[in-house]
Amino acid sequence: VIETCQQHFAWGAQAWADPRVSLHIADGAAFVRNAPPGTFDVIIQDSSDPWTWGPDGSPVELPSAVLYEPDHFAALFRALKPGGLLNLQAE
Repeated sequence: VIETCQQHFAWGAQAWADPRVSLHIADGAAFVRNAPPGTFDVIIQDSSDPWTWGPDGSPVELPSAVLYEPDHFAALFRALKPGGLLNLQAE
């Protein structure tokens, strides 16, 4: 996704060149849980859907479901500096 943005969107190449940007591609829940309090000015979370549907139409929880749990949201806010911004991708 990062390479596609860099190639096809003008903002994509410029955003990652900004010295204030640190891109972390990792287990998001573990990363935020282990971040020291008040570390980040901005957190942008673009996560997968928390569930899908099985062949019988019943919901199937996916590993990304942890990113939608109250403990994860608490960890996100703990990791933000005072006045920090949290941006979540949503559909």
